[in-house]
Amino acid sequence: MKIKPVYWIALALALALTVAVCDGLRLRDKYSIAVGQYQEALKSAKALNVEKDKAITDAQKMITLQTAKIAELLGNAGKPSPSEVEKDKTIATLKKKNAELAAAGDYKAAYEGTQTEIRAWSDKFTFAEERHKTELFDLNALWQGKFDAQVTISESWKAKYDAECRIRTLAEKGWKASERKLKWTRIVGNLKTGLILAAVAAVGYEELKGKVK
Repeated sequence: MKIKPVYWIALALALALTVAVCDGLRLRDKYSIAVGQYQEALKSAKALNVEKDKAITDAQKMITLQTAKIAELLGNAGKPSPSEVEKDKTIATLKKKNAELAAAGDYKAAYEGTQTEIRAWSDKFTFAEERHKTELFDLNALWQGKFDAQVTISESWKAKYDAECRIRTLAEKGWKASERKLKWTRIVGNLKTGLILAAVAAVGYEELKGKVK
């Protein structure tokens, strides 16, 4: 029995529809995966933004605090410590006493007093040196703190930027997947329409053939 062309058309459309449906299932899976990845990345990015925004705010506060401490330290730089002030008083007292002893002719006592005064000067220089080292140490620590805070800010902004780039990439991937899915939907719709028309034509052909006989 010879198969009518309309049946061949219907068969071809049915095969094409079957292939299209299989491809569509694969496209649907890819689309679902893309959407899932995007949603997960978006959720992670939101949590990351909250975390990094807090880190940036805390780092900015730290920089402000460190800057104020640096200004205060530089403003007080060179000022004698309480120990140095006390030694200055001791030195002044010894100097006056030694001058009185020398004027009275008690050179031995004046000499011994001078030795004590020299030791007081040595103590003062030691205190000054310690103060200077402490000031430098504190200043370096404050500058290091500012630097570390700035690094935190830079790294936080980079983390936020990287997360945004990932979201944008996944969004583009999802958009392309949805575009392919839309094209597939149109193709399937056209194939279904063609198959229905072919079936209607086949039925019509058979009815017409029956009437003619």
